[in-house]
Amino acid sequence: MNRRLPVYLLIDCSESMIGQGIDAVRSGLSTMLTSLRRDPHALESVFLSVITYDASAKLICPLTPLIDFQEPQLRLRPGTALGAALEILANRISTEVRKTTHVSKGDYRPLVILLTDGQPSDNWRAALSRIGTQVRPRPANIYAIGCGMDVDFSVLQSITDVVLRMEDMAPESFGKLFVWLTASVCSASIGTGENSDGGINLQKLPDNIQKVETPAESLEGGPLRQVFLRVRCSVKRSPYLMRYRFDPLAGCYQPSFAHQLTEEEVQATTEGELPSIQSQLLNGAPKCPWCGKPGAGHCGNCGTMFCADSSDTEDIICPGCQAVLSRNPDGSGSKGFNLRLSGG
Repeated sequence: MNRRLPVYLLIDCSESMIGQGIDAVRSGLSTMLTSLRRDPHALESVFLSVITYDASAKLICPLTPLIDFQEPQLRLRPGTALGAALEILANRISTEVRKTTHVSKGDYRPLVILLTDGQPSDNWRAALSRIGTQVRPRPANIYAIGCGMDVDFSVLQSITDVVLRMEDMAPESFGKLFVWLTASVCSASIGTGENSDGGINLQKLPDNIQKVETPAESLEGGPLRQVFLRVRCSVKRSPYLMRYRFDPLAGCYQPSFAHQLTEEEVQATTEGELPSIQSQLLNGAPKCPWCGKPGAGHCGNCGTMFCADSSDTEDIICPGCQAVLSRNPDGSGSKGFNLRLSGG
């Protein structure tokens, strides 16, 4: 029986990946599969598995021969349950990876590629007793790649000693990332000899990726780096997601972008209660991606947020509960109110 090179992909499918991020991951994964199948060494030895994580973690595909692997559907939901993903990973490695015995060689040490662009929303430390730098010998070669500007790299450094940074999340950057990953997996499959552990050659990193060498400062206990709010267009009633990034100098959240949502995406719910945020911590709102209105309002009856324009004089019909809402010309409500966050 041939020795296998198990490759586990842990993919962040939280709402913070919405837009170019998740589109580029889908495209990169598709290109990666096509390229790997052209390589005879990879085709013979590589077995792939995909685990996604958002509000919870899910095994999308168990360890499967490369030739039989079906490209997974990556869907976004709120939350970043990294700890749950690591638990699934530990379980799958324990049950799927063949161990060496006195009569036969087992699989090569698994290759784990972890992609994330934010901060965990669950108890990620619980999984470290089974996987990560604390485990010797480590059960897998783990490569954690933090994408974007809001990653808690101290968390990744607790999981593995190979942490990479890719700040630019443009499609071109993800393209380079997946070209490198593909070449690395191919190289690992070729190099799986008697003295090889199936690792990646970090000397060949693309120019948009750097290894994180120094200990990173923890972001735990501080303000969230990003917050997300679910909103509906007051004209078309269509849903969208507002993204804010924390501005440490101003001490508030600045609007960065608004993303259209489908009704199917709106049905995605989170496990447990999400926190709220004071409206005064949000400095304005991004334009509605459906109708272009530059601001946002809040229904006191049902809690729905909707796009609004301060120059409008007509009453607004809440797109959530259909109540007729009047403006407050006297400025009442200026002390702010709580808004329910969507998990990034």
